[in-house]
Amino acid sequence: MLRSILGLIILSIIRRNEHDIVNVYDTFSNLMRIATGGKLLNFGYWTKDITNPLQAQIQLTKLFGVYGSFDTAQTILDVGSGFSIPALHWIHSYSNLKIYCLNISLKQLKSANSDILRNQPSESVNLNLNSIPNIYNRIFHINSTSTSMPFRNESVERIAAFESAQHFKPMAQFIHESNRILKNSGQLIMAMPVMTNDSDLMPFSKSYNLGILAVTWASEHYSVRMLESLLLKDGFELSKVEYIGENIYGPLAEFYIQNRDKLRSEITKEYPKFLEIILYKSMVKMKVAFDRNFIDYVLIKAIKR
Repeated sequence: MLRSILGLIILSIIRRNEHDIVNVYDTFSNLMRIATGGKLLNFGYWTKDITNPLQAQIQLTKLFGVYGSFDTAQTILDVGSGFSIPALHWIHSYSNLKIYCLNISLKQLKSANSDILRNQPSESVNLNLNSIPNIYNRIFHINSTSTSMPFRNESVERIAAFESAQHFKPMAQFIHESNRILKNSGQLIMAMPVMTNDSDLMPFSKSYNLGILAVTWASEHYSVRMLESLLLKDGFELSKVEYIGENIYGPLAEFYIQNRDKLRSEITKEYPKFLEIILYKSMVKMKVAFDRNFIDYVLIKAIKR
């Protein structure tokens, strides 16, 4: 197990492609469940009333829906949808919403579909699926890449990349596909970690300082300026950008540090001890990277013109 885990991490950093990143998430998804208490694959948004990672993850999911004006949309394409837990929250909150969950990981899509059929997510995300009217006609699972999406031209109102766009390669092709699929005045909404300095975007530069992001963000690194350039080049207008890193990285790291003994006990029941040590040190490094203004986390809204 030790060799396979190390090999997977090394390959994801060296080759930096979507399939390797998916393998990392598939391998460590249970580790994330242990550490957070659920199957939401995001860093979470921490405020004073948040006491654990799952609450923070649900908070970020809700914030993303508000930021993307999901209340005025009818069709959303969720690209890199993970286990579809965010989509379930959104269709629960917005009664007219229909969501297409697109993911390169067939394993995650099968798990998401199985959970819905068994009404399983309610146990880990504080959500009663029975309270979602007509659920089976409002959420759909599609196995595809982010750069070749099987949708008609001008067919959806929102495209959401909820902590997934940092893995899309090439990003320019994803943006081009989004432009093709979105209706006029449709919105591309992204939540993602970013580099704060374009000079740090060279492959492997300072990657040792990224902490846990060195693994979960082992693909391309983008700055907001680079993203803005790609969006403008493909006919988008950058409508709104919000920097929320102070509610992401530090609080998450502090939670892990304060609760390390309990988390370590649970993690080492299923994973080697060295992995928990790496996870702990990575959390610390991630916080330092933000404190030194090396990374941030942004919400981006772009409108098709």
